[in-house]
Parts: sequence; C-alpha cells; structure tokens
Amino acid sequence: MRDEQSWTWAQGAPEPLPGRGAKVSALDLGYLTGTSLYETLRTYGARPFSLKAHLDRLEAGALRLGYPAPPREELAAALRRLAFLRAPAESCLRFVFSPGERFPLWEAQAPSEGRWTAYASPLPPFPPSHYERGVHCIVSRFRRTPAGGFSPAVKVNGSPDLILARREAEARGAFEAILLNGEGWLAEGASSALFLVLKGRLVTPPISAGILDSVTRSLVLALASRAGLPCAERPLRPEEAYEAEEAFLASTLKEIMPVVQIEGRAIGEGRPGPITHRLLRMYRELTADDTTGDLP
Repeated sequence: MRDEQSWTWAQGAPEPLPGRGAKVSALDLGYLTGTSLYETLRTYGARPFSLKAHLDRLEAGALRLGYPAPPREELAAALRRLAFLRAPAESCLRFVFSPGERFPLWEAQAPSEGRWTAYASPLPPFPPSHYERGVHCIVSRFRRTPAGGFSPAVKVNGSPDLILARREAEARGAFEAILLNGEGWLAEGASSALFLVLKGRLVTPPISAGILDSVTRSLVLALASRAGLPCAERPLRPEEAYEAEEAFLASTLKEIMPVVQIEGRAIGEGRPGPITHRLLRMYRELTADDTTGDLP
C-alpha cells in the first residue's frame, strides 16, 4: 500500500518514493557502524526552517569526522522537494549523511564520496494544551555520553543514551527525559535543549557540558538577547531545576515547550511563566515572518 503521508529519497534515485520505498546499501558505513550524521528540521508554510544552520552543522560535523563534504545544494533541493510533495501540510524533515560504502570493513582508506538519504513525514502531534499548561519531565538514570569521547556538538545517529532515555520517559508517562552529564551536572533533554529561569535570569547549560550545539538553542538565546532578557550559559546543578521559577525545553519540533513538573515536583507556580510565554511568542513570530531562521 502506498503511503503518501511520508516520503523518502536516497541519493542516486531519480525521484522520491512514498513511505518506505527508498533503499540503502548493506555496505553503507552509516548502517554498518552507526556513524552517520543527521539533522531534523520542520517546515513553516511548507518551507524548511533554519535550513542553512542545519547544513552548516552537518558540514562542520563531516569535517570533524573526516567525512567527504556533504553536497549542500543537492541536499537543500531534496528537502524542498519533499516539503513540496507534502504541501500544504507542514512536515518533519530529516536527512542522514553517511561516510559512504566500504568493504571489507578493516580497510583503512576512507570512502571518497558520502551518501545521503532524506525523509519527510507528518509533524509530531503536540496538542495546544502542552503549550498552554506545560508538560512533565523526569531525570533519566542514563547519563549524557559524548559520542566517541568528544562533544555531542557532532550530531551522530549512534546515541544509545538518548534512545534509552526517551524509552524511559515513555515508560514513566513523562513528556521528556532530562539527562545529567558524566560529572553530574544538568545537560539536556533526550531530544531538546534545557532552559531554566533563576531569579529572573535565563540560564542554560554550556556546550562544554557535553550537549548538542542546538540550532533552536542558539535561536532562543538570540531572541532573549533581543528582548533584553539577562542570559547565562553556565553549569547547572540538578537541584537548581527545582529552584527555578520557570523551565522549558527547546527543539526544532517542540519549539519552546513549557515544563511545569520534574520528577513530580512543581516548577515555580506549576504553570508556564511569563518569560517562557514571551519567548514562545517571539519564536513563533520569527517562524511566521522568516523561514530562513536567521535573525535580521
């Protein structure tokens, strides 16, 4: 049965295919070793948001890992085509970039050409009540482990800590799992950046805490600066989450999601606060005015 709610497109195929139609080689290193890079985007007005920032991060990750350079224009064109196929519905977009094929695996020479696969599917069904009343989170028993021993600023598919934390949150009926890093400091959500409001100041863990260099995190910090809100990037003790007046998660798909409870303990007054509401409004104004995701 054709599934035209979702589309996939593998490099080399002449056209995207509905549902699970695209094929990836069994010799692909991303499949064999879990070392592919990936980016997740969404559309507004059926156009990819913050596409340049996501391609920049992909390119930086490929350079750091010694992969071939990703074909930026080809990838951008593929995502725009997939978004068009699902229009006027909004889409969750994802692309995966593998270092390419190699066999036998013990050969040391790196492939000369990477391989990409692109996906388009419906957005996650986050109801308006999540943004109006806030969500509940847990603190995961799993620690945020820098992939390969270096910062998760490189977005690699092989992240079992995040996969296990998401499963843990689902099993406990929570919206998101918040992870600590190896030193016991607050790190990030399993699929989001974490922000707290402490004594009126917006605070988020620094990249050096071993967190993803999130595109949405950077946008939130830029919007807060524009609004004249005091901000800080510093290590955060787990106890500070319970001392916060407000808390929220930030990601491409979640946008700015208010958190009102962590481990059953109310955050602030137990409802979304004014700073969270203000930043969410500014973020949505940005997405309505400019799908590039660049602040003027």
